[in-house]
Amino acid sequence: MTLVAIVDYGAGNLGNARRAVAALGFRERLAPSPAELRGDGPILLPGVGAHGAAMRRLAAAGLADALRNEAAGGRPIIGICLGLQLLFEGSEESAGKPGLGVLAGRVRRLRAGSLPLPHLGWCPVGPRARAYYFAHSYRVEPSDPSLVIATAEWGERFPAAVASGTVVGFQFHPERSGDAGLDLLDRALRGGEVAP
Repeated sequence: MTLVAIVDYGAGNLGNARRAVAALGFRERLAPSPAELRGDGPILLPGVGAHGAAMRRLAAAGLADALRNEAAGGRPIIGICLGLQLLFEGSEESAGKPGLGVLAGRVRRLRAGSLPLPHLGWCPVGPRARAYYFAHSYRVEPSDPSLVIATAEWGERFPAAVASGTVVGFQFHPERSGDAGLDLLDRALRGGEVAP
């Protein structure tokens, strides 16, 4: 049975993530340090909160360098919400503070126009227009637009899912998105098709 390492840095939606992984039939292990991160199964990087604080916690625990090394070695990594944003080089939310740099590009504030921020609730994700649950005020902007595999819209069109090799990220919360979200998370953890 595949073991999923769930990165625990004090800023993740750990309860829902653990329940979802277990419900899908995987073994799961919290990884608060590089030692628990080791293995060959997928890594789940959840996230709720601020970019700068999350990166400080990851760096202090030695997890930032460990995640970079695992990504460079081809280990599957799935980022969720803030976890997706942390995979990029930096964010407007914490100017001058680097991200993990696993994916090239930046994170900037969502240009929602007259719509409220944060963007909270269910929103259709293309190209299949299935609805998933979002909770965010920032969006990723990959240097290579071909990494974007699905988009959504909240004041502007933004990347809802990206994929590059064994690294996948969702701006929405698949673990909070009912059957559609669990199906997608299952496929991601098994290395299958990840387009929402």
